[in-house]
Amino acid sequence: MKSPLLLIILATVLQCSAQTKVATLSPLLADLAKQIGGDKITVVDLMGPNGDPHTFQPSPNKLVEAQGSALYLASGKNLEPFLPKLKSIVGSKAKVLEIGLKIPSLRISGDSSIYACCPKHAQGSIDPHWWHSIENWRRAANIVEKALIEIDPANASTYKARTKAYRSQLSGLKSWAKKEIATVPRSQRNLATAHAAFGYFCKEFGFKSIPIQGLNKEQSATPQYIAEAVETVKKNRVKAIFPEKGANSKGLQTIAKSTGAKISPALYADNANSIIGMFQHNVTTITKSLNH
Repeated sequence: MKSPLLLIILATVLQCSAQTKVATLSPLLADLAKQIGGDKITVVDLMGPNGDPHTFQPSPNKLVEAQGSALYLASGKNLEPFLPKLKSIVGSKAKVLEIGLKIPSLRISGDSSIYACCPKHAQGSIDPHWWHSIENWRRAANIVEKALIEIDPANASTYKARTKAYRSQLSGLKSWAKKEIATVPRSQRNLATAHAAFGYFCKEFGFKSIPIQGLNKEQSATPQYIAEAVETVKKNRVKAIFPEKGANSKGLQTIAKSTGAKISPALYADNANSIIGMFQHNVTTITKSLNH
């Protein structure tokens, strides 16, 4: 006769073995998977908290840890240079889902009402930073729910219930963000940042984007580009310029000195532990900086 302790251990092992393994290419996607999957899945984040999705390559140890995953979640929209190699590694053994491919794209253009200036580094390019829209993240929740149900139909009811609850939480987040942003006069809703990562945010909440660099942190702004940004900052009476966590702020410092705008606390752009935490930090930082 098996002891009660042994039965508990066996039950735990069976529960763990029954879990669906999901690998992701960013902490944000890892959090999304956990929100939808709960205790029905295990998640392996290939990038980690300090990675840059524009440049990262997962370590061999991480790839080994991800072995056996039924699903790999990527942002898509040409954000991750490692993605083609990952697809060749995974082959037909798992599904690689580019969530961004199922979400409407924003194209960077000087003719767009979203940009006050300075999209020249990436004129005509698709902005891959789709997660800076809460509505896009709500869509992403549905996309992940469907993918999990396809590979694990036995737990469909759990995935559906968790998705409904999470989407409701995100709706509450958007309502809070809109209320906070409403305190910023429309004439001051200019978002000057290090690189072009906030177009979707600006579209959703009625800001003008002033990106100093291109689509990623590795690009540097030319003197001519900085001169154009200086003129735009002066013309729009921009009060604050926002660096990004982990990004080079040299160009921003130059513009601040030339215009009198202040350098504000850094925003989360490419990486964060959760979308809710990211929006709470970014919205609070933006509203405080533009209201003082």
